[in-house]
Amino acid sequence: MITISDRIRSWIEHHPTHALHMRQGIINYSSLARQIRPEIEEASGERVSVEAITLALNRQARRMTNSDGIDFSSYLGEISVQSGLGILTIPQADINTDAFFRAARKLHEQHEYMVYTRGIWHTALIGRSEVIDELEASLHGTVTSRGLVGVTVKLRPGHLPIPGVCAYVLQLLAGRGVNLIEVTSSHNELTVFVPGKSLNDTVACLI
Repeated sequence: MITISDRIRSWIEHHPTHALHMRQGIINYSSLARQIRPEIEEASGERVSVEAITLALNRQARRMTNSDGIDFSSYLGEISVQSGLGILTIPQADINTDAFFRAARKLHEQHEYMVYTRGIWHTALIGRSEVIDELEASLHGTVTSRGLVGVTVKLRPGHLPIPGVCAYVLQLLAGRGVNLIEVTSSHNELTVFVPGKSLNDTVACLI
């Protein structure tokens, strides 16, 4: 028979960020129990009281040690900073693909810092504010942000199978009150674009 404790242990295993907070002792278990109660009841197929879930959470927390969980910080490597950036946003309906990629290729050849992302409704080009301003008219876009800083953290080998590494970074920044303007990632790095005034707080979270 699968007990409530078994359900809670399984839930914790599938929520590594909550497990980290449980080991740190910074979770209100009664509040968490109320939040996850519908999920536990659905898995159990019966009604489960908040008190029973709270008790099970406390029991699991007492059994946890630092060696039980994932050390997300061990997957964070070197950081680099690019300042004075802006974002040019172009609606997909208005984008001239040839002109856009000609501009992107030129910036690459000039060794200009550049990141671009294509979403469902918009494409964003991120680069030095002076460059972005020059391209605004020719690419039929709108400069939506200026004075940004891009902070890139290198992700160490082995991070890909680990759920929650990128979420850990974003959570650190949110806890510090850093507002993320844009986020991009590749195979082995994560870049957050934040207001220039948030540079010190951002770097302090990641070193």
